[in-house]
Amino acid sequence: IITPFGKYDGHTYGTAMRVHDGYLYFSSELMVYRMKLKRGQLVPDSRMDTIVIDNPPYHEHQTKPIAFDNKGHIFVGWGAGSNAGQEKNRLPGSPGIGDPATGKGNPWLVDHGGIWMFDANKTSQNQSDGIKYATGLRRLVALDWDPKSKSLYTVSHGRDDLRMLWPDLYSPWQSALQPAEEFFKVNEGLDGGWPYYYYDELKDKKLLNPEFGGDGTKEGAGAKLIKPIVAFPAHFAPNDLLFYKGKQFPARYKNGAFVAFHGSTDRAPYPQAGYFIAFVPFKDGKPSGPWEVFADGFAGVDPILNVS
Repeated sequence: IITPFGKYDGHTYGTAMRVHDGYLYFSSELMVYRMKLKRGQLVPDSRMDTIVIDNPPYHEHQTKPIAFDNKGHIFVGWGAGSNAGQEKNRLPGSPGIGDPATGKGNPWLVDHGGIWMFDANKTSQNQSDGIKYATGLRRLVALDWDPKSKSLYTVSHGRDDLRMLWPDLYSPWQSALQPAEEFFKVNEGLDGGWPYYYYDELKDKKLLNPEFGGDGTKEGAGAKLIKPIVAFPAHFAPNDLLFYKGKQFPARYKNGAFVAFHGSTDRAPYPQAGYFIAFVPFKDGKPSGPWEVFADGFAGVDPILNVS
């Protein structure tokens, strides 16, 4: 049974839903809302509060993932409407804006490309009412708070089109494999490196993006940046993150992280891949083993090999 509820203006592309402190919180591209839950009621009919407000116009990557800590805060992601911080977005050869040595100068990083922290119980908050908690994250949809380690985590989308935009520097195979989708533990002040750098999991290095003078080997100031705690293959597109606290699954899954991917669109001429749910075991707030595929086959096709 599918039962719609709640009415609101503007875009309706939902990007998050969490139950917290007796409320159902959910978001569109521009807004974060909540409705009070009543015991025994499956479809809420309470007043809909607007918690966080973003302003039009709509742009790519304008998602609003949410997470809650244990101190009354809500964390909200602000995606950047750019692939790699170029002067002309996705135009071959167009240079990047800003200084990779200082990490400053790109306009998208002023009020996008990061995570902001707000009061979870205050209504009608604008971005200026929040605290900028992390930056350098191109697009994030997967966001969750781990109560075990009392830490925030995110899995961000890496940039696209290395081969299409810089054919003299990257082969089709390199473009299909790079850059990694990065799983971060988000301490306040984290800089993920976008748009100046990307993470090459094969070299285990943050490399300078070609828009800023990179060639697939130059690090620049990337060596000073924090590396991800886990790197997933390129273009798998992480769409949600959940630290498991239930009892339904075997004990080994307790406190681990589940990551949902919507799958790639940018690996041609190689098969697209990545439409599955991954599991990452955790211990003491950090991964305790390699990630694994937990569930796949959602589209009736093998998500790795792309064969029936």
